[in-house]
Amino acid sequence: MAELSPIFLSGDAAAWTGGRLVGAGDIPVYTAEVDSRRCSGGCLFFALAGERVDGHDYINAAFGSGACGAVVSSEWFSDNNGYLPPDGAFVIAVEDPLAALQKTAAEYMKGISGPVRIGVTGSNGKTTTKELIASVLSEKYSVVKTSGNYNSEIGLPLTVFNIKEHHEYAVIEMGINRVGEMDVLSEILRPDLVVITNIGTAHIGIFKTIETIAYEKRRAAAFFSGGNVLFVDENEPFSGFLGEGLEGSMVAFGRAYVEKKAGRFAVRNRALSGWEILFKSCGINFPLIGEHNLKNAFCAISVGLFTGLSLTEIKAGLEKAEPLFGRSQIIEGDVTIIQDCYNSNVNSLLESIRFADGLEWDGMKRYVIGDMKELGADSAGMHRKAGAAAAASAAVQVLFFGPDSRGAYEEAVSAETVSGKNVPKLFHTADYDQLEAEITGSVAIGDLVLLKGSRSMNLERLVQPLKNKFRSAEC
Repeated sequence: MAELSPIFLSGDAAAWTGGRLVGAGDIPVYTAEVDSRRCSGGCLFFALAGERVDGHDYINAAFGSGACGAVVSSEWFSDNNGYLPPDGAFVIAVEDPLAALQKTAAEYMKGISGPVRIGVTGSNGKTTTKELIASVLSEKYSVVKTSGNYNSEIGLPLTVFNIKEHHEYAVIEMGINRVGEMDVLSEILRPDLVVITNIGTAHIGIFKTIETIAYEKRRAAAFFSGGNVLFVDENEPFSGFLGEGLEGSMVAFGRAYVEKKAGRFAVRNRALSGWEILFKSCGINFPLIGEHNLKNAFCAISVGLFTGLSLTEIKAGLEKAEPLFGRSQIIEGDVTIIQDCYNSNVNSLLESIRFADGLEWDGMKRYVIGDMKELGADSAGMHRKAGAAAAASAAVQVLFFGPDSRGAYEEAVSAETVSGKNVPKLFHTADYDQLEAEITGSVAIGDLVLLKGSRSMNLERLVQPLKNKFRSAEC
């Protein structure tokens, strides 16, 4: 087990959730899980019922892996004749295991007073920004952060069990995909400082309007009590709305704040090598590409300066940054690939096209654009906007992939007809094998390939075939 002392006892969890405890009330719990495969000694397993998998089917597997207890639904408990746990273990029967997980996490956090709690949310860039803030703060402080993107109504409560009294800062990502979810997250975390990276169109198919998205993001500060701070981008159109009725203060993060706190600076675009941010006292070689990541860096610099870090410490933290999977990753070789396919919406797509267009490149540029998901009623219009941008791009070839991207392809085709100007060679398919055959058959040594699409399109599948094409030539 990872910790020397338990995070709570079985009796605590039963009292917090109002559940029926079967077993002793003094069994120590060291961690919590919802995946039986990750259970180990001292782990409390919450049996959650999902769309495809029901955790109750894996209770025995969890105990077999060393779990000390399980939180189950009262209905399942009754249907299984008052399930008896193994010797030395316990079961807590509750009405709703997910609500019990959230309640347990909230009660656990009430006992943690040490670290400053930073909640990071926004439509785009929250995972990268969380990583940058944590990296910067770690140069001076003891920091715990969200692992990966454990940011949801399940992931966040599991994450907070990693927050301990000795930590000085907890940098926790808060991601939502339904109305009301942010209230659940903010009630658990009770952040002291909230960062809203931006208000954009991600998940707009669920939230219907960008105004609803702004309202839900603002709920990250719902439990502010006066001394709390909300960080909002200096160019955020919704900044006035986000600050309405705020029980605390608001800081506009970005270039102006950094210049005010640290003095004048210059920025140099190093293309695929990232950015150089030049202060009088030091230069920061920030390795992540694109204007969006530069904005994320200025957010981290702003938070670092606000929390008392020196530019030297901030420099050290930012220069350690590495691209996360599928987020503006640069894969170099005979063909250079920009793998930006962890997620996609019209804002991030247009940013990716602008970045690739702006690169000086000796070879050809080829863009693979996959469907943008969770756009709801706006999907067709946003895909047409994507098609228009692709038609006006610097690519020699644009390949659209997925059923929703048919509209983008048709818009790109019509752009050539209307304008009379040449547009890139256009291709569309909803069949992956056809997509792979087309791009690998077209690409040449020295080309640049942009992969941009929503996560479900799995565009990273193209990376290995693109690499493989020229391997025989190396032998």
